[in-house]
Amino acid sequence: MITLVVGIGCGVYLFLTGFAPLANEMADIEISPTSRFEIVSEVFGGCRNACPSFQVISNGTYRYLYTPRAGAEQVIRQGTLPIPIQNKLKAALDVREIAPQAVEVTPLLCNSFNDGIDIDYFITIDDVEYMLSSCGTDVDPSSEIWTTLDGIWEYFENLGNNS
Repeated sequence: MITLVVGIGCGVYLFLTGFAPLANEMADIEISPTSRFEIVSEVFGGCRNACPSFQVISNGTYRYLYTPRAGAEQVIRQGTLPIPIQNKLKAALDVREIAPQAVEVTPLLCNSFNDGIDIDYFITIDDVEYMLSSCGTDVDPSSEIWTTLDGIWEYFENLGNNS
């Protein structure tokens, strides 16, 4: 009986000191539906002063700033992203995928060096900011977060063309 009690006590101690903290750390790095996030994206390069940008917050609302045609005034659109895009975005906001892509690198060549465009994303999840840049961080263009953010740009481009 004493061996059983000591065994249970040791097991509880090992769980609380070894596995429970690890489980809490893993829970902290995944975005939950109640997590707050904000994404600000800025395009730079060949578009000069007419570069588009957007802001999306965790409830799905957005502000999209763009120039409909050359020489026109910039327009601000506001609204709410469609639910399928919101769900895809929330699923892609995995810190384990985002953090390695936020590592700064010195690029040899960027699109913006030759009058092309590059994109910066400032992603804030529960007050922690990550910066992903097509010219300056170690992004994986085939990653879920990068393709999801590209899909948001496509949504905004279609929105602008339908007005």
